[in-house]
Amino acid sequence: MNLSKQIQEVLTYIDGIEIPTTLTSPQEQGRAFYEQFIPMAGNKEEVYLTKDQLLAIENHQIPLRIYRPNNQPVLPAIVYFHGGWFNAGSLETHDTPLRQIANQTQAIIISVDYRLAPEHPFPAGLQDCEAAVSWVIDQALFLGIQPNQIAIAGDSAGAALATTITRKLRHKISAQILIYPVTDNSLSSASWTTYKNGPILNLNGAIEAWQWYLPHHKDHSNPDAIPLFANDLEQLPPTFIAIADHDPLKDEAIVYAKKLQQQNNTVSIKTYEETTHGFFQMGVYFSQADVLIRDIANFLQTSNLSK
Repeated sequence: MNLSKQIQEVLTYIDGIEIPTTLTSPQEQGRAFYEQFIPMAGNKEEVYLTKDQLLAIENHQIPLRIYRPNNQPVLPAIVYFHGGWFNAGSLETHDTPLRQIANQTQAIIISVDYRLAPEHPFPAGLQDCEAAVSWVIDQALFLGIQPNQIAIAGDSAGAALATTITRKLRHKISAQILIYPVTDNSLSSASWTTYKNGPILNLNGAIEAWQWYLPHHKDHSNPDAIPLFANDLEQLPPTFIAIADHDPLKDEAIVYAKKLQQQNNTVSIKTYEETTHGFFQMGVYFSQADVLIRDIANFLQTSNLSK
């Protein structure tokens, strides 16, 4: 497999990551490993205002981070679900690119730190995401958000969560943005065969991630967990799907896009050449990360104007 210089540099950086020996569980090790991707995103842009807060629901609290790009009283909003194979990721892992999105789109960003597997398997994380979006919808005017301009976005596993929340709340969502989405648990596509050993994702890690997220067999075909099993896809808001070139998730993202199009939904899909899974968080190495953020801003401007 011929990989670009940028990809080789990313892999060299990743090979140099060391995990603290005090961490013993595989999920703790994986989370610590993922947190060390943060420097690959580059310098943090200043945003007009950022605020961390806790959303209390039932018997726990959901950490949120709200990015406000300017002091206008009412703005569009994007509720964002981070990636990390349903078992890793945090407000910090995606902080740098979300600052860029806030500034580029001039929209309020609400990042959701949902519960993670294996401690909290499906549907815990999904329930947190739905609660957060419902809160944003209900409190839109109080939060300074235009009620008819609320978009949902996520990358990888977060994009899988985004698809389900968008389906559930389709008439209250203005657009959805899916960055190299997870859509299929079969791991049987041609791109999974091509990239079963990486770069970035590999088949063994994917099998473990799905086992942690869906420990109960009854959930293995649940459309709320597996986007490709969903059939109620009519009348969804405009959708933007970003695909990484060298990514095992490539084919399942394309299949999902086609399924949306078959239900007469408006779908914009773009493949970013010579990129890997995760490039959205690797702006130091991939100029395409900036291109993706500009593409998101352009897409949202168009979809919000048509709402």
